[in-house]
Amino acid sequence: MAQGWWSGLDRAGLPALFLVALCGAYGAIIVSILPSLVGAWISDAGLSEQAAGEVAAANVLGATLGLGAALFLVSRWPLPRIGQLGLLLAMTGDALSIWADGFIELCILRGLSGLGVGLLTGAIANWIGRHDQAARGFGMYTMLQFVLAAGYIAAVPALAAYAKGASVYLCLLVLALISFLLVPLLNLNGGDVPLREASPALRDTASESGPILKLLAVLAFGFFSVAAVGLWSYMLRYGELIGIEAGEVAHILALSALCGIPGTILVVVLGARFGRTVPLMLALAVYTAPVIVFGLSEVTASIFIGAMVVQSIAWAVVAPYFQAVQAALDRSGRLAVWGVIVVSVGAGLGPALVGFLIDGDSYVIAFAVALGVLVLAALAGVIPALAADRKET
Repeated sequence: MAQGWWSGLDRAGLPALFLVALCGAYGAIIVSILPSLVGAWISDAGLSEQAAGEVAAANVLGATLGLGAALFLVSRWPLPRIGQLGLLLAMTGDALSIWADGFIELCILRGLSGLGVGLLTGAIANWIGRHDQAARGFGMYTMLQFVLAAGYIAAVPALAAYAKGASVYLCLLVLALISFLLVPLLNLNGGDVPLREASPALRDTASESGPILKLLAVLAFGFFSVAAVGLWSYMLRYGELIGIEAGEVAHILALSALCGIPGTILVVVLGARFGRTVPLMLALAVYTAPVIVFGLSEVTASIFIGAMVVQSIAWAVVAPYFQAVQAALDRSGRLAVWGVIVVSVGAGLGPALVGFLIDGDSYVIAFAVALGVLVLAALAGVIPALAADRKET
């Protein structure tokens, strides 16, 4: 392995895990900060709400394509090269977006940025998926998404006084520069060579678990994403329907999102100490409980606030443990990348499904179907989780 400033770090240690997670945070927060970007496209670029939504879709679609490309490249390129290519594409898209003010230009540039973000995210997910402490690594990764997304949303208005509409991109570029400095860390943990040139022990783990287990592991995470992202997309509107003012609902949702941080800290502390099945299933049950309450009872403001806090904490536990199950079933890290791709697709389908099921001001059918999808996630997820725990025991 080539020598560099990173070579003195213990690849199995938590500091290396944290720094790699920080390296990937630039790509991981893109979906979380879409409201800020969409707002800038409407107010500064003069796009309609529909056009801004289509630009956002191009950004997310580009990221999904980038993830697919990363899955193809991990067998052929070292991880740092994939990460560097992704960063160059994403930074180019972000920098040129500062001067773009038309629909077509923004679609192209945000698609280019999304493609780069997907490549970087795929490289990071693959690296963490190969790690012995994957649960802790994905917990840190999720925690940084919460923290840095909140920091970004707070920094953009402050910088807007000096940079106006460019502030949404300048904040992203600062994070991108941090990622660029840290991307050589992907040389650790076998990332300095393509998977096809890696040790036989690492390559052979990909075939130890059957295809059915792998399929269930990614489908379960996808089902959860469909329900969770779908419901989250309409919580602002639902809060208004139960009598909370729009501004107050937005404040509740912003603060409740930060409550996911304790959940990720819990994952980092626990790791795989109690396996993956127990914390995953418990967190899924906790997440599902408010959906049942919403569907069966009269919801007050206090119930709504408590439900949003509980779901944010549970969500922050569920996601890393789903990824940890995938990592345990395939130590080459490729299954973890597949998981991110399926979640990306699920995140796109979820809002469309829930929106279709809302009947006027009634969310009863939407909550019922979401509950069914969450049950499917649990049923599909418990089998690979148990298999992953047995494998490591």
